[in-house]
Amino acid sequence: MRTARLLGRAELPGRVASVGLARVFVREVLRAGGCPETDDAVLMVSELVTNALQHSRSGHRPDGRLVVVLTDHGDAVQVDVMDEGSIERPRVRREVDDGAEGGRGLWLVCELAASWGWRKDEDGHVVWFQIPAEARDTSAHPAPWLSTAH
Repeated sequence: MRTARLLGRAELPGRVASVGLARVFVREVLRAGGCPETDDAVLMVSELVTNALQHSRSGHRPDGRLVVVLTDHGDAVQVDVMDEGSIERPRVRREVDDGAEGGRGLWLVCELAASWGWRKDEDGHVVWFQIPAEARDTSAHPAPWLSTAH
C-alpha cells in the first residue's frame, strides 16, 4: 500500500470568507502539483467548506476553525475538509426543491468526485473527496508549501 504524500494544509477560521480562501488554496495547490483541471475540485471544496460552516461547530463558535488538506495517493488526489463536528452526520439529499437555495452540496460532490466519504475523528468530522490524478503533469514540482495558516 502506497503512503499518501501531503500536498498542502490550510487552517481556516470558521467564517464565510474561508469559502473563498479554500477555493484559492485548492486551486493553487493542484496547479502547483501539475493538475491543470481544477474547476470540479474547487467547486467541491467550496461546497464542503460551506457545509462545515453551516452544519458544524466550526461555523457557530467565535473561534471556530476548519482545516483543508490535500494529499497525493498516486492514482488520485484527496481533499479533506475537517470541521469541529456536530450532532448531524453528513448526508446526501437526493430530492431538493427547484427553488431551494441549498441542499445540493453533497449531491454535487457525489456526482463529481471519483470517490468521497466521511468519518468522525476526535476533533469532529472529516468529509473528503478524491479526483483522478491521471491528468496530472508528473514533471511538475510539488506545492511550494506544506502548511498555510489563514
